[in-house]
Amino acid sequence: MLKMSKSFVVRMVIWSALIIYILCDFLIFSGPLKREARKMFPTDADKIRKAMEMGVCAKVYNEPIYLGQVDRRLQENLWRSGRDVEKISTKEKKLLRWVALNSLIEEHIMRIKVRVNREEVPVSDEEIDAEVARFEKRFASKEELDKALAAQGIANGKELRYRLAARIQQEKYVNSKIKNSISVSDEEVREWYDDHQEVMTMPERRRVRHIFLAALEHSPDAAQAALAGKLKLIQEKKADFAKVAAGISEDERSKKQGGDLGWMRRDRLPDDFAAAVFAMSLDKPSLVRTKLGWHIIEVTGVKEPEVATFNLAKAEIAAALSDSRRKEAVSQYRHQLKLLNHEKVEIYKMVLYSD
Repeated sequence: MLKMSKSFVVRMVIWSALIIYILCDFLIFSGPLKREARKMFPTDADKIRKAMEMGVCAKVYNEPIYLGQVDRRLQENLWRSGRDVEKISTKEKKLLRWVALNSLIEEHIMRIKVRVNREEVPVSDEEIDAEVARFEKRFASKEELDKALAAQGIANGKELRYRLAARIQQEKYVNSKIKNSISVSDEEVREWYDDHQEVMTMPERRRVRHIFLAALEHSPDAAQAALAGKLKLIQEKKADFAKVAAGISEDERSKKQGGDLGWMRRDRLPDDFAAAVFAMSLDKPSLVRTKLGWHIIEVTGVKEPEVATFNLAKAEIAAALSDSRRKEAVSQYRHQLKLLNHEKVEIYKMVLYSD
């Protein structure tokens, strides 16, 4: 008869007890081993439950996109078209959330792509400092700034700086990839000019400058009061228009030029802005409300309608053609990246469409 040693029996008992415990842990009472295993290998139901708890509506390479970020983008998109999020239907809100989420997904993928290739497009501290300063000037107080950062899922100033640096780097990277497809030759400009003679009669143009405060970031009364005070000083020659624009205007493109928007045509402006500009007397700055916010607007020059010569229209045609090509090239490049990386994207529709 085979005789087992005492140590062998002890080991068999221990191993048997261990196996029984593991089976019970996984199959009967869902103990700590099963919980840890589920953390390592979560089911789809686990992922959805956790996403709903945290308000995560998508992940890109396991980086979360929060519902708050989506709604912030939705609000910005509506604001640009002069609409109010409170006045849209539930059905339209779901559609607009989907549009906003897809835009954020493309941006996340782009950021990851740029991060991997960051050595190709270095960004200086000076560029980041300037961008941070421009961002912070949009807010009247630190409380408003902190609220906006929280809505976008930005924890602190360090993360803001990181994100703005990434945005600059992304723009540089994209430009490097599409620059060959957006260039416009003199021959193409001439061809467009010759093919569009019927539209080359230049309508009345007005040179305009403005000082702008956005409705999205300020209450209407506060923005109106702030600009009304500045307008009074400008009218009394106690303040210089260009210096005020450089100091407080939230139009980042024009403030560096003292608020100058250049020569403007009625058909190139939003209706409410155009109505004010083309009814305004020369050199008479006025306070104007539009869908985008409050402006101090001044017309500094007027040109009567005339037939545009090629030399006069050349720069504008080239810029319009290049801008059109750039928008299309950026859209195609971002969409292509999304298709190539679709396996790294998870979307939780239950969170996206929740109330």
